[in-house]
Amino acid sequence: MTATAVEKVNALTKRWLETWAQPGPGSGPDARASSETGSGATVLSGAGVWPLLAFLADGADDTGRAELASALGVPADEAARAARDILATIESSAAARIALGLWTRREVRVHTAWLANIAPGVHGELTGDAATDQKRLDAWTSEHTGGLVPRLPVTLTADIMLVLASALTVEVTWQEPFRPSITETTGEWADENGQLSVLRRHTTELRALRVADTPAGRMSALTVDGDGDVDVVLVLGPEDCAPAKVIAAGTDLAASTGHDRSDPSITHGPNLPVGTPAPGVTVSTVESMTPMDSLSVTTVPFRVSAHHDLLEHAALFGLRHVSGPGRGHFPGLSDFPLTVDQAAQDAVAVFTAKGFTAAAVMAFAMMAGSAMRPSSMVRQISVTFDRPFAYYAVHRASGLILVAGWVGAPDHEVSSGNA
Repeated sequence: MTATAVEKVNALTKRWLETWAQPGPGSGPDARASSETGSGATVLSGAGVWPLLAFLADGADDTGRAELASALGVPADEAARAARDILATIESSAAARIALGLWTRREVRVHTAWLANIAPGVHGELTGDAATDQKRLDAWTSEHTGGLVPRLPVTLTADIMLVLASALTVEVTWQEPFRPSITETTGEWADENGQLSVLRRHTTELRALRVADTPAGRMSALTVDGDGDVDVVLVLGPEDCAPAKVIAAGTDLAASTGHDRSDPSITHGPNLPVGTPAPGVTVSTVESMTPMDSLSVTTVPFRVSAHHDLLEHAALFGLRHVSGPGRGHFPGLSDFPLTVDQAAQDAVAVFTAKGFTAAAVMAFAMMAGSAMRPSSMVRQISVTFDRPFAYYAVHRASGLILVAGWVGAPDHEVSSGNA
C-alpha cells in the first residue's frame, strides 16, 4: 500500500500545483500567490493534506466518503491505513517530521474506532473560548514548525467544535554547500545594474542533472542532494512554456529521481551533447589541469510563503459535500453533527547556500451541522536557474514529494546563505 499511497499523494500535489498555475481571475501565478518573493510564487504540501483528508474519509457519510475517496485516489475503507503508511514514511525520514493534532469541544464525543486510526496522544480539548483556544493552537503550530509558521491557518470562533491539523517540517543541509555570488545577466531577474545575487557550486556529480523530453518541451531537472534522505529538485522549462506545463512535467521528474535510469525520454548529465541541449544548460569541452568532468550550478536563494484556502477548490480536495449544509457529514467520527467550516494550509520554503527549510501546517475546522447551527577535453556542464522555475523536496527512498512550489522571483534577503 505504501508505494500506491505515495503515488496518490504525488498525484494530488501535481493537481494542486496545476490548479494554482491556471490563469484566470483569482488564480494562477500572477494572482494567487501570497509570497515574500513577489508575485508568481507558491509553496504547498500535498503530503501534509492527504493524510488528513484520508482520516476525514474514514469518518464521513456515504456521499462524503465517495467524494473524498475520489480526491484521494484510494477507496475510503483503505484511506486510514494508507494515511498511516504516509505518516510512517515521513516519520522514518531523518530530514522530515510531521505532527498531528485533534482538538474537540466537550460536546463532541469522538468514536473510539475512528480515533484509534490516528496517532496516539494527539487528542486535546477546545474550551470554547476562541481567544484562549487560538492562542494555544497557534503555540502548537509555532512549536512544531520551529517558528516558520507562527499561527494556525484557520480562525477559531465560539462556533468551532473540532480542529484537525498537521504540521510538516523539512530541514535539509546540502552535501555540497553553495557559494553566494553576483552575476551579470540580461535576464528578467536582473536589477537596474544588470546584476543578480546568486548561489553557485561546482560538482563532479554530473548525474545530478537530467534532461527530459516531455509533451511540453525539453525540461532541465537538477537534484540538490541533502545530507539526510531528502533532496530538492529544481526544474526549468522552455522560456515560452506555461508554468502549469512545467509543474506537470516537473512533478513527474521529481517523483522519479533515482528511478529513471532506463527511461529513454531522459538524458543524464554525462550523456548530454556539446552545445545548449536544454533550458539553462550549456555543455562544452575545455582544457583542464584536472582530468575530471564537472557540473557548474547557478541558482538563486528564495523564501516563499503562501496561504491556501482549500474550500476555494473544494472539488479538488473532495470537500464539496462535507463542507455543505446538512445535519452533519461525519457519522463515523462522532454522533455530534459536524460540517467543515474552514480548510486551509500555510506554508513556507527557504532555499539558501547551506540548505533548504520548509514547513506546512494544514488545518480543518468544523462547526455543528445545520440542525444545531445558527445561520451565520573534459566536459564542463553548466545549468543556470535565473528565471521562474519549479522546486520539490523529495524523500529519496520513497519518491514522496513533501513540499513543492514555484519560484517567480529571487529573494535577495537570504542571499547571504543564513537559514
